[in-house]
Amino acid sequence: MNFMLTRNQQKTICSQLGNVKLQLRYKGSIHGFTGAAFHQRCDYICPTVSVGYNASGYVFGGYTKQPFCQSGQFVHDDQAFLFTFNGEKLNKYPVTDPRYAVNMMEDSGPYFGEALVLVNENEAVVHSDPGNYYNFNAADMHGNDLKLTECEVYQVEESTILEKPWRTIVWESEKKKKLKRRIWSYIPLSSVSQVKVLLIGAVGAGKSSFFNSVNSVFRGHVINQAITGSSTTSLTTQFRTYSLKEGRGDHLPIILCDTMGLEESPGAGLHINDIRSIFKGHLRDGYQVHLFIHPT
Repeated sequence: MNFMLTRNQQKTICSQLGNVKLQLRYKGSIHGFTGAAFHQRCDYICPTVSVGYNASGYVFGGYTKQPFCQSGQFVHDDQAFLFTFNGEKLNKYPVTDPRYAVNMMEDSGPYFGEALVLVNENEAVVHSDPGNYYNFNAADMHGNDLKLTECEVYQVEESTILEKPWRTIVWESEKKKKLKRRIWSYIPLSSVSQVKVLLIGAVGAGKSSFFNSVNSVFRGHVINQAITGSSTTSLTTQFRTYSLKEGRGDHLPIILCDTMGLEESPGAGLHINDIRSIFKGHLRDGYQVHLFIHPT
């Protein structure tokens, strides 16, 4: 589903909420302008940003940290607010009585107090009554155009992208050489000649790509030894160990170990028992991880 909010509008809303991102959950033109369609897609997720659009060009809506439901009751939320965009500028209207911030009505979409309702009574229209727990000017909010051309509800999620780099590194040639020398000259504390580093992460996190990148840096040219690509399931199905070499010289004292990615679905992806077996040295290079029979 395509966002109707511009990138700048998304950033402006997110700046009010912290280091977050928006994930589109409901779109009236696709799922239907009904309370049932809205609740099917949006109940029990939170926080959310709900946005209405009309033919007059107004973009407006509300935020709540409370999950939607169909109880018919008001829900307390001292962080709820309504908003409208004036170009890229956000005009914000905080809730005046948090006890009545959100109303959970089954035949309507997002329902803020009695002041603003998007998708009202199973129609692509807005209910607007300023002063009922939110104070705003109706002309400023939506231009008194109460017919919706679109309604969207976004789930607010924590963002893994840092607002700014946590440290600044100048990637000069000498810096690169220094880091390479540090890795090449590393001496393991135990009697082993090489240490093994296990790469663990979700499907698509880039474990195999990370190895290929490191290997390419030390070889001096691009190497695609580990299988990479884009898929909803792990492309790596074997436990693989990869030695690193400095050009055509000796092996480095580090071996990178790649394996199947972590997945959310039960019985899919790398299992905790697989990880234990790897740590104990019970899996040989090339072992088909997905054939591992997990004990019950």
